[in-house]
Amino acid sequence: MRGGLSARSRGATLRRTRAGGRRMAATQRIAEWIAGLPPARTAAVAPLAIAGLRDAVGVMLAGAAEETPRRTAATVAAWGGGTARVIGTGQAMAAPWAALVNGAAAHVLDYDDTFNPLHGHATAVLVPAILALGEERDADGAALLDALVVGLEAMACIGRGVNPRHYALGWHATATIGALGAAAACARLLRLDAARTAHALSLAASMASGSRMQLGTMAKSVHAGLAAKAGVLAASLAESGVEAAAEALEGRWRFAEMFAGQAPPEGAMDPPGDNARLAIEGVGLSFKAYPTCAATHLSLDALLALRAQVAPARIAAIETALPAVLAGNLIHPRPETGMQARFSMEYCLAAAAVQGELGLADFAEAAIHRAPIRALMPRITMQALPDADPRPPTRVTLHLTDGTQLTDQRSIRRGAPENPMTEAEQLRKFRDCAVPVLGAAGTQAALEVLTRLAEHGGARTLVTSLVPAS
Repeated sequence: MRGGLSARSRGATLRRTRAGGRRMAATQRIAEWIAGLPPARTAAVAPLAIAGLRDAVGVMLAGAAEETPRRTAATVAAWGGGTARVIGTGQAMAAPWAALVNGAAAHVLDYDDTFNPLHGHATAVLVPAILALGEERDADGAALLDALVVGLEAMACIGRGVNPRHYALGWHATATIGALGAAAACARLLRLDAARTAHALSLAASMASGSRMQLGTMAKSVHAGLAAKAGVLAASLAESGVEAAAEALEGRWRFAEMFAGQAPPEGAMDPPGDNARLAIEGVGLSFKAYPTCAATHLSLDALLALRAQVAPARIAAIETALPAVLAGNLIHPRPETGMQARFSMEYCLAAAAVQGELGLADFAEAAIHRAPIRALMPRITMQALPDADPRPPTRVTLHLTDGTQLTDQRSIRRGAPENPMTEAEQLRKFRDCAVPVLGAAGTQAALEVLTRLAEHGGARTLVTSLVPAS
């Protein structure tokens, strides 16, 4: 069943009890799973991990020149150097700071993948964390992929325990749950035992924060970097013997009740049993076909299907209706910056309707003020549909100048596991992101390193391939 396994399957091997018959608390169950998972389990899904890693480093390269990561890098550079490098520039700094800068770059274009149990962006947090720590510790490629898979699983466990309420309350789950997922990935990379892994998770819970009020601001992309930094720091502190509360997820003052206002459902946070599929294969990552907030994507898919049938001059008005949980993210009807435009349904639909496509160049500061697009925006309306389970489909209606209407509706966006982008489309996206930074030859070299990562190379080799030749 896509979207989650049964509680029985998730926890079949981990529902052990202590003397006296008490069931282990969630943090200990997850920590023991992280520390004890056989590497063969993650090696079996290495191709999926490589695809996720490739997408993350691609959007990281494209985002590296943006103002937010550049300002972030300038800030932390004053605090000393290190052996972890910033993707796209090669600037060296301590691992937590490299994770912070690279996380901001990975998320700044809103082109990074999403992960359903998290209700947020997964690899924009996990990949910066494991690359920074991995480069510092000279981790091999198999260890990087292993850590990515494990971090994703931890995000799934915790996400099931607190969502959708956590997200609905206004928390930016990329930053909150992301910090714990990054701590899990880094603990796995450092090969911490179960006790120290539990401390890493608990320490990360004390670092987790981030509100959706930051949508459309620089702070929103910094959230991914802060979560990545928290993961590196929490696991490193735990490795050095820093301890925290033994249980961080369930109970009074713990993560679930603090961040969701209620106890998690019984068994929701159990890791998968021995024969259950891992989250990276059972749920899967959703890659983005457009560099915008994911809440716009179903509307864009439907609009572009209709747009192929008509000339833009025939479009008099556009209506879209989508679930309220998605519409709530689109808070900039008249954007003044490229970052705000990513959270504007009006701008995204107008640009796609006028051009027949939507890409990175459409969010440059000058691009968002183009007259034909601005002229259409007032004639675009967005209706928020009442939330329901299952969610209602997203609908787009074109009102044409001759009075006719064309309607399309979508429930599964392009790039989701159920409606995947092809390998060719994924490679085209990577090249679109990477070539302006690395050049054609450098981009091909980076792809070759990524392709062989499970058998050859490691973090240092990979990061070197992601830095432009001087």
